[in-house]
Amino acid sequence: MANLKRGADSLLAGWGGTGATRAEVVHPLSDIDVAEIVRQKPERGVIARGLGRAYGDAALNSGGIVLDATALSGVRNLDEDSGVVSVAAGTSLEDLMRWLLPAGWFVPVTPGTRSVTVGGAIASDIHGKNHHADGTFGKHVLSMTLIDGTGTTRHLSPTETPREFWATTGGMGLTGIITEATFRLIPVQTSSMRVDTERASNLDDLMARMSDRDDEYRYSVAWIDCLATGKSMGRGILDRGEHALLSDLPANKRGNPLAFSSHAVVTAP
Repeated sequence: MANLKRGADSLLAGWGGTGATRAEVVHPLSDIDVAEIVRQKPERGVIARGLGRAYGDAALNSGGIVLDATALSGVRNLDEDSGVVSVAAGTSLEDLMRWLLPAGWFVPVTPGTRSVTVGGAIASDIHGKNHHADGTFGKHVLSMTLIDGTGTTRHLSPTETPREFWATTGGMGLTGIITEATFRLIPVQTSSMRVDTERASNLDDLMARMSDRDDEYRYSVAWIDCLATGKSMGRGILDRGEHALLSDLPANKRGNPLAFSSHAVVTAP
């Protein structure tokens, strides 16, 4: 385990910031490192952790080993004809989108944050604002590599190993450590989105608007004013969107339609 970087015991919490526990965090640099630490069978077990965006205790292991998978990152292969990509499981959706968008592809499901690893997306079987149209992330996965509880490397797919595949998809890391995944992408013509915004007067109006023309939009999300009362109870704002087509762009943007600016996000305490 010469390449394995061990860290001191660390206090870890989910994104919600509650229920913090202490664990030894290890930083594997290869699948071999992952298998070796699993084979040591630590008394309190091993759990994988990506970018820590689960609200609760999904990637905590009090008194045990937490395997930080973020160093296991990078695109292994992209088939630009079919839109199938293979990546290391520690790759973040943010890094993946930066790499894919100029090639005309987009991730199949985007959750509320771009700071999610592919392994975490599969283990949590994340949903996005396009759930009604495209389902969860696992629906788009063609295969994955898993190091199970014995340290054995297994190759899973929904057709050849459906039981193990679907136990791992949404399995919260309990079937082993995902180290690589291959999945389908969404083709896009531009880096822009076409967004329609509507105001709803109350909850009934909002729900009716969400159902109306639902199949015309890939993405849909609503904000509800929980302080409104009376006839305005449940009033809100509905945003629906779709990836913009080249024809949707103004003429001065059509020369480089996949260009985008990745500016820093403003943060607040």
